[in-house]
Amino acid sequence: MIVDKNPGTYTSIKRDAQNRFAYMFFAPAVSVAGWSYCRPVIAVDATFLKSKYRGVLFIVVSKDANNQIFPLCFGVGDSENNEAYIWFFEEIRKATQVRRELVFLSDRNQSIANGIRKVFLEAHHGICLYHFEKDLKQRHAKATVFNLDSMFFRINSEGIEFIVDLKKITSDCLEFQLDELPCPHAIIAINKRYLQKSDYCSNWYSKETWLKTYEGHVNTVGDQVSWDIPQHVQSEIIKPPDVEILQGRRQKKRHIPATESVPFKSTKCSRCKQVGHNRTTCLSSPAPHPYSKKHTANYSNLQ
Repeated sequence: MIVDKNPGTYTSIKRDAQNRFAYMFFAPAVSVAGWSYCRPVIAVDATFLKSKYRGVLFIVVSKDANNQIFPLCFGVGDSENNEAYIWFFEEIRKATQVRRELVFLSDRNQSIANGIRKVFLEAHHGICLYHFEKDLKQRHAKATVFNLDSMFFRINSEGIEFIVDLKKITSDCLEFQLDELPCPHAIIAINKRYLQKSDYCSNWYSKETWLKTYEGHVNTVGDQVSWDIPQHVQSEIIKPPDVEILQGRRQKKRHIPATESVPFKSTKCSRCKQVGHNRTTCLSSPAPHPYSKKHTANYSNLQ
């Protein structure tokens, strides 16, 4: 089904045997067109929905020339299972062009891996390497350089050696040739030769490519009273999904997987304005709080 307000936008809805809502897919036309100017790398993830029908929101994003998140498509399903992801990936393949050397990144969800193997046989799939990359840059920020010829370098740091070939644009860490952007080891070699780093960056990172990514625009649909809905669409009724409403308080916060780091949040006391404790456990309090365990001993000594 094509949305006329934004020509080229691809949407799809799947219903079950009882004509109830099952899955939904949405890919804006400008996102599909702009993605052709992004690297063929997309990340897939999902998060739970807070409505009474629950379900999950599927999200697919890429990165533009400036390494900013570029949204590609969205979807809604009952949960992160094999059937939902296979249907979702099939819709992605219909909505977007099949690109060479396509790479998927995920959070080790097995259903995502199963869906990719089922629908995108030619694609590569791996987990996020953000933390590995961050550690790599920190460990090799300072390195000893051994130059064999004008464009061939051995970068040694903390007993680990990486070979950088500026002619072939390769590095043993593989980051240089995979990202098509100078890695920390290549930067050391490039600086040693007083060369321009931009000469070793792929066209994916150029200003011209970045501008073409966002040259399209999204037309707003306006107020609902101005919508021109075809008669065959108005007469089509889809029942809500048949889900069991669980008892108890509804979940408001997402579950943090074991593979995801949680940012540290320090507690600030509203009494003394210091971090590391709260008002109840504050030692600067003129009157110890009766329920504070830390003050129990001190309060007894005062008496």
